[in-house]
Amino acid sequence: MKKMLMATMASAAVLGLAACGSEDVENTPVDDIDEIVDEDEPYPVGGDLNEDQQANYDAMDRQAVSDEYDANMADMQSEMNSGGGMADGSMESGSMEDGAMSGSGSMESDSMAEGDAMSGGASMGDGSAMSASSGSSMPARSAMDFSYLDRNDDGQLSVAEYAIWALPTDPVPPEPNDARGPHLTQDEINEAGQTFFYFDDDGDSYLSQEEFQDARNSGRVA
Repeated sequence: MKKMLMATMASAAVLGLAACGSEDVENTPVDDIDEIVDEDEPYPVGGDLNEDQQANYDAMDRQAVSDEYDANMADMQSEMNSGGGMADGSMESGSMEDGAMSGSGSMESDSMAEGDAMSGGASMGDGSAMSASSGSSMPARSAMDFSYLDRNDDGQLSVAEYAIWALPTDPVPPEPNDARGPHLTQDEINEAGQTFFYFDDDGDSYLSQEEFQDARNSGRVA
């Protein structure tokens, strides 16, 4: 009996040591969460600029880029506040108003549309969710196509238009009296310019639709 008791105690001790040595998978920390979480499409990946590209980059009017970017942001914010959306789509709340509704149903639709606009929970007509974080009403980067970024409809992208997609910036507009300053810092403008001029193959200081697509594809294959 004594031998059986000792054998049982020894087995329990071995099992306890084995449990201590095993990995607690549930509580194991993740070393690099950035490699696991992919919040949207990748950012563009450029390279070394050639002589002409470097000259265009150096000549970039950074103040003009900043001013144009701020003006574009103000226009986009105004579009979102008025119920507009992507150039090729409409807000779901707007499409509800197009439906044939009567009596209290019509009033309920209007209330829902107001609620969506205030909460930032509206979504694009193609199903792409609008960002509600930090007061942002910007569409996801993956939903920004060439026509959306081409704010002046001239068929090409300026550095400021390209930067809307190319930079992970806070789209919340500056506070009254410019308390927050411009949207972009000089470093952010330089960062956008580096990849912009890298993909500007013809050196005209604008990106065509094909050149922009090259920039967009660069992050996906890097």
